[in-house]
Amino acid sequence: MKEPKGMFAFLRSRGTALAAQVSDELMGNPAFLRAVETAYRGKERLNGVVGQALKRMNVPTRTEFKRAVARIEALERELAGSARARKASTARVRRRPATRRKKTAGSGGA
Repeated sequence: MKEPKGMFAFLRSRGTALAAQVSDELMGNPAFLRAVETAYRGKERLNGVVGQALKRMNVPTRTEFKRAVARIEALERELAGSARARKASTARVRRRPATRRKKTAGSGGA
């Protein structure tokens, strides 16, 4: 194995090795694995209860909020497309130039 340069590099390499050793020992411990499983089940139950509470308060969930944002964006695109279509169709329609009125003898103001 190559000798690390400097004190920090030495400590970092030893720390990484120590963390790997502790992790391996913990994953081999059945009591630790049961504790982790229990924690995950508790988190799932907590998430379910919070979701129910938010639903009762009519607060949208993240999924509902994302769905609403997507729908709003789709409507905005649709409106922008129809506005472009209206603008293009009115540009195609040629309007007749306004005709000038002939001045009559009585309308000259003199």
